[in-house]
Formats: sequence, structure tokens, C-alpha cells
Amino acid sequence: NGYQIPSQGTRVIQLDINAEEIGRNYHVQVGLHGDVRETLRAMVGQAAARDGNKAWLARVAELVQTYKEDSSEHYNSDVSPMRPERLCKELSNCLPEDAILVSDTGHAGVWCAQMIDLKSPNQSFIRAAGSLGWALPAAMGAKCAAPDRPVICFTGDGGVWYHMTELDTARKAGINTVTLINNNHSLNQEQGGIEGTYGQRSAASDAHWLFPEVDFVRMAEAMDCFGVTVNKPSELEGALEQSLNAGKPAVIDVKTHIEGIADRAWMPE
Repeated sequence: NGYQIPSQGTRVIQLDINAEEIGRNYHVQVGLHGDVRETLRAMVGQAAARDGNKAWLARVAELVQTYKEDSSEHYNSDVSPMRPERLCKELSNCLPEDAILVSDTGHAGVWCAQMIDLKSPNQSFIRAAGSLGWALPAAMGAKCAAPDRPVICFTGDGGVWYHMTELDTARKAGINTVTLINNNHSLNQEQGGIEGTYGQRSAASDAHWLFPEVDFVRMAEAMDCFGVTVNKPSELEGALEQSLNAGKPAVIDVKTHIEGIADRAWMPE
């Protein structure tokens, strides 16, 4: 949310595989033409001998630890239904080392960005982009581009409704993604705005963001896809393994706590 074009006079280094893009939109101090992965590998080797950033790195490590401590109550919670923070913890621990994780927009994007740790350099994260629901078809695209890698779409029950029927396309085309649904039977990211409009919760306001309980597993199976329900943290790893080995598109319906509302950006004191 804080992105902006560098102000006049800012010293900018731009690395791009397309030389035509370098300096196209604003003046750059240094232009680097090359593949990001290979160029950074070469630069890291030269930077390893430098120790000028020790204080900054120590501060970053301190802030990361503080953030984890601030989030530990829900991150380690055993309540049922599961807290979304705990879901993210379990997914971090069992995500395949070569997985591509595709995050939906809205709260799904916040959960992924704040709570999921990628633990292998071979894992890829496609961040929230586009309108709500985009992640399911985006995951299908990622799977087409990298058919040998496991692709997991992280969405909510609010987001999955937009393109759920594309599972039929995925099944017919053999695009075997895994769609993980953070299912709290609501679009609770809208709760605050609606309560602000109405002034308080009421049956009329609840009707705007509460959903009936829907069996997404049965919906997946009706399209000849694989489906599995997760009610407890300990069940997620097995469910993900089953889904990745199903030989068809899969849906993991994770029952989560409706009070799990994503925080705004964390700021240190």
C-alpha cells in the first residue's frame, strides 16, 4: 500500500531481463540487464564478504522475533474451529519444498503475507493480485506453466465462489491444482465496514456477510475432483498429501474460526 514512484533525486538501481525497461519510467543511477536469479547469485557472492549491514540485519531479526511473539497466541492456538493463523502455521510446515503457493486477494492475501513462511528457495509465492477470487484460475495457469511442481491455491469461502466452476475445466484439462479453502462460512473481511455503516450488528447487516454452511467437498466430488475436509490442525498435512497424490484437481475444505480477522500491517512500537 506504500508503493510510489521514487521521488526526484532518489538513487535507483533497476534490474530487468528486458533492457528496454531499464530507465523507462524514471531515471536510474545503475541499470543491470540480466536474469534476476542469476544476477543476484553473482551479486550475493561478492556481497558475502561485506559486514556493513550487521546492525541492520540484527534489527530485522529482532523485529521478526517480536512479531512472532506478538502473534503467538493465535499462531499456536488449538481452538476449534481452527484459527486462520494456525492454519498458516501448519501449511508452512508441510508445504512441499518445490511448491508454488498462489494467494487470493483480501484476507487470504494478508494471511499468506503475514503468517506463511516459505522455508525453501525452491518454493514460489504468487502474491494477491486482481479482484477477489482470481487465485483459483491463476493457480491453474501456474500449473500449466510448471506442470511438474505442486501448486496450491490459498483462498477463502468468499473468494472461491467466484470461480469454483473452473474446477470442471481443470478436471477436463488435467490441471491438477490443490485449492485450500479457509472456510469460516462468511466474508468476515467486510464485517467492520458493514457494522460501521449500520452502527451495530443486526440480522439485516449479518445477511450481507454470513454464508450458510456449504459442503465444498461434495461440490468438488460432483465435478469428479478430489475433496477432503480438515477440522483440526493435525489433519492438514495428511489432507495435503492426499490431495497432491489424487491424480486430479483437489479441494481442501478447512473449517476455521469466524472471529479470525486479519490484522492491518504490523508496526513495531
